Amino acid sequence: MRGRRRSAGGWSSEKGARRTQHGVQHLLGSPADQPARPGGARGGTSPTQPQPTPRLPRPPLFRLRLSASASGSTAAAPPRGLPGPPPRARPACSSSPPGSSVLSVPLLLRPAVLTLSPSFPQRMSSFQLNLNPLKEPLGFIKVLEWIASIFAFATCGGFKGKTEIQLTCHKGNENKTITAAFAYPFRLNEASFDAIPDANVCDINWKNYVLIGDYSSSAQFYVTFAVFVFLYCLAALLLYVGYTNLYRDSRKLPMIDFVVTLVATFLWLVSTAAWAKALTDIKIATGPGIVKELQPCNHQVTCYFGSVTSMGSLNVSVIFGFLNMILWGGNAWFVYKETSLHSPSNTSASHSQGGIPPPSGI
Repeated sequence: MRGRRRSAGGWSSEKGARRTQHGVQHLLGSPADQPARPGGARGGTSPTQPQPTPRLPRPPLFRLRLSASASGSTAAAPPRGLPGPPPRARPACSSSPPGSSVLSVPLLLRPAVLTLSPSFPQRMSSFQLNLNPLKEPLGFIKVLEWIASIFAFATCGGFKGKTEIQLTCHKGNENKTITAAFAYPFRLNEASFDAIPDANVCDINWKNYVLIGDYSSSAQFYVTFAVFVFLYCLAALLLYVGYTNLYRDSRKLPMIDFVVTLVATFLWLVSTAAWAKALTDIKIATGPGIVKELQPCNHQVTCYFGSVTSMGSLNVSVIFGFLNMILWGGNAWFVYKETSLHSPSNTSASHSQGGIPPPSGI
């Protein structure tokens, strides 16, 4: 068998196979790690030249990690007619998980997954203006809540009114008018009647008579809560617009926003209902029924109800209170989509891998 000469076609194919094998060994590294090649044409072995191991330049910002993919657990087959060198396993680096190893297999012969891990910390807390969240429901509804809260406390807190009563004295048949001014916070029991220019009308000191009722608690609770909502909307909009990445990457901030939204919805319902009931009582206390409550009107003078300031702005404040409740209740769904309760698996997986979760609401 050794003395049999090979044909010219077989000799040329073997020579081509040697060149291919020499190129593969150059990619694999040092020839000392490779098995011996088959003999030459006459059965002899040709010495192999030691090749220098290629040195890969170290990336300045990223480290290249090769890990086997699920579909490519085995290396690709070498060219036909060449021995397939087994891959050499190196110890896992300190940053890789225990039990894993990095295979020194050429990138062209084995499928791999490239992972780029930054070698410098990312600054996520820097202010970056981004108006895109205002175009989506989470930010747009927050703007509407901010505007509605302004109308809520402005229409209630800035109200001033008065009620007038006309008098006819039994002596002299003189017609006089007395007024009682009232305003926010609607302590009607402190609003006394006054006659201009003379305080004593029909020989009665009207400053000793006041309106009935104290509705300051409901009014102040409504206005104070609206002011706090106004400030919270400003802070939330600043977070959405200036710190979008910080809001998306954090687990606590969306959860806090969701809890505050639920609490605000409930408080809007409570405060608006209480203020609506107080407003009804204010209309009764300053309306025509006040004539029967004044003691001099039953004996000494004849009293007629004159007029009372229109309370349309107070009615608007109640409307904006219920509108705020609807806005906050509707926005709770969009805030809920930002929390880990909506998609806990995706959020936990992204945080465990150190990635950024995909935006769901913003």
